[in-house]
Amino acid sequence: MRILENAYALIIGVDNDQKTDIFLKDAKAFYDVISNESLCGYKKENITLLLDKDATTENIVGALDNYIEKMDENASFLLFYSGHGGYYEGRSYLLPYLASSENLVFGKDLREKLSQMKSKRMFILFDCCHSGGFFDDNKDEIITQAVANHAPIKKAQSLEGIAQEIDDEQGMVIMASSQGDERSWARGTCSIFTESLIEAFKAEHLKRKHFLVDEYVRTVETANYVFERTPEKFLEMKKTDINQVMRENMQMPYANLQMSSDFVICYIPEELKPKISTKKFANPASKSESIVSKSEHIETWERSSGNNLLLFIHGFSGESKDTFGNIPTMLQSDSNFDGWAMKPLGYSSIVQPKLGKDIWGAILDVDKIAGFLKTSIQNKFRNYDRIAIVAHSLGGLVAQKAILFLDENNRNRISHLIMFGTPSNGIAPEVLDKQWNKKYSELSSEGKYIQSLRKEWDETFNNTYPFKLKVAASTEDEYVSLESCHKPFAQEHREFVDARHLLMVKPKNEKDDAYSLILNTLTDSKFFNQYTNKEEINLTLGKYDAVVKELLPIKDDLDKRGLTQLIFALEGLERKDEVYNILNNHPIAQNNTDLMGIIGGRHKRDYLKTYSYKSSQLSRGYYNKALQISVENDLHSQIYYHAINLAFLSIVTDPETGKSEMKKYANQALEATQHCDDDLWKFATVAEANMYLGKFEAAKEFYIKASKGIGIREKISMHTNAYAGYVALTSKDNDDFTQFLKTQLLS
Repeated sequence: MRILENAYALIIGVDNDQKTDIFLKDAKAFYDVISNESLCGYKKENITLLLDKDATTENIVGALDNYIEKMDENASFLLFYSGHGGYYEGRSYLLPYLASSENLVFGKDLREKLSQMKSKRMFILFDCCHSGGFFDDNKDEIITQAVANHAPIKKAQSLEGIAQEIDDEQGMVIMASSQGDERSWARGTCSIFTESLIEAFKAEHLKRKHFLVDEYVRTVETANYVFERTPEKFLEMKKTDINQVMRENMQMPYANLQMSSDFVICYIPEELKPKISTKKFANPASKSESIVSKSEHIETWERSSGNNLLLFIHGFSGESKDTFGNIPTMLQSDSNFDGWAMKPLGYSSIVQPKLGKDIWGAILDVDKIAGFLKTSIQNKFRNYDRIAIVAHSLGGLVAQKAILFLDENNRNRISHLIMFGTPSNGIAPEVLDKQWNKKYSELSSEGKYIQSLRKEWDETFNNTYPFKLKVAASTEDEYVSLESCHKPFAQEHREFVDARHLLMVKPKNEKDDAYSLILNTLTDSKFFNQYTNKEEINLTLGKYDAVVKELLPIKDDLDKRGLTQLIFALEGLERKDEVYNILNNHPIAQNNTDLMGIIGGRHKRDYLKTYSYKSSQLSRGYYNKALQISVENDLHSQIYYHAINLAFLSIVTDPETGKSEMKKYANQALEATQHCDDDLWKFATVAEANMYLGKFEAAKEFYIKASKGIGIREKISMHTNAYAGYVALTSKDNDDFTQFLKTQLLS
């Protein structure tokens, strides 16, 4: 029999003689699962079960002291509490059996006990509700209300607030059954939150997989399964129930999403062991066992002093420590911000397990992080008078959802909202269909989620905001269209900044567009673009006449960037003869394959954002011309660059008939790489070409080489091309090869 020798658990169910038994049933059901050695592998002697009369303050504290004594740094600790909680004289508490105000288990005391444990692997689970009420001064009383004895059962106060009080951000994962303004519900013998937990501990979510990494269930996959299943179970109840649950909106769990580790909590059931994979690309268990200490996890630029808070929210492909580059430290050196604390929201990239460390993510992830942000504003950041939010990419959707979740008092504490490259109007359906194979369909501009968000935002604010709002788009953003970024907001809130999607909040210096926009918005100064010139903006807005009028008279004096802008504007006006005249006769443009590649790339990115036939044809035309010149002059690095782009365009723009051309260009790219020195883009080209030729093992080998020691941005660029090309080639978006790409390039 498999045994987790160093795993300990304290399970508490307290009904306080209210005769409903639901809290006791939750605790007993959870105990029965983890104490079953054929399922989870906990030793019964390492589990303490305290039910009702046994769940006194003395016994709870005694059990914690016992574990403090027993456990070493390699141990794991699980705390499950099902019962009541509340808020008394400014402090959150758990309510032991028949406790009075003199002997409650306060959040501060619980944190102190947990901090004395040597273990840095703690999984804390609270099943109750209305945690937001813990920080409401009007709820200054001990909870004694009865719970109605009928199904579905509405459970009393919960522990979202106490979760933030006890969190030390050192390998501690905390979950509560619902958000602050929601109730927790039960049906049958258990609450739906505990039902979901039990299913996760039984590895129900892993049974759907074709293979398993190893024989363990871990915290992150458990948290995400519970986030998914609890709302599903609530909606199932809503379909059949005719009582109060029909009037409720949702039950969404809470979690401390700054969790810094993904650690083992139990074994998978014996029956699943034959599914364990030996595939090389599966993540080894050892990688997810590391624990990041608090000293390692805290961001060096974080500043807590001040009565105002500047909060940075990164997108799903970023990290809180580096997404915004030097912006926080540069702001801290400015005396205008002496009264501002600065923090990252701090949620970990591991909260998006389905899609990896990708540009986009599941809507469920947006909602769960928005819930975490809302709770942080209400609780963790409650002592700050004003909060300014700077968000990048999907972090902007998180911010919008959280602001809508807030009550009026907390919403009025938001002083500024600045969003960079946020797809506020979603992704166009044709882009979802063609580029992403409907992978991110929940983000569709025509889908229920985005339309509901926009409707609620408009109804709440009607373009009159209690905070200062700026939404910044980039003229070079390869992922988020101008329409998606700007359209939902009035002209007065729209701005342009320099650089592509992942780099737009990485400042070059203090005159950088993004930095200047933040600085000027927070100090109420006028913002001027330093790097994004008016021609770029006019091109993005389709004002081609203005660009031609400005640049054509001085075409002989233009540099490569200016020529590119002029060519785009002339193309937009269908003035093809003038375009070819410039390419054939201008000293900089004549036979300049690099310039042609830049123009071809711009049209390719436009095609991938809009799926415009015109853009695809223009892109292929420029790459073809550049390839022809490169071949004539034996420019091998240029040959493989243009050829692999043509292979990509052949299959992505025409999956039905483009395969023969794709193979021709893939072979041409491969041959050219043999004459070039090794570097990451050569390896990436060899990998992509082999993929198009059906040599998937060779493709894997070279993707591994290409991704070795490089940054996440380069990896994401490789993944974007590889994934879109592979899906167009095979019509498969979730198989062994896409799993390999995700593991190798998005982890």
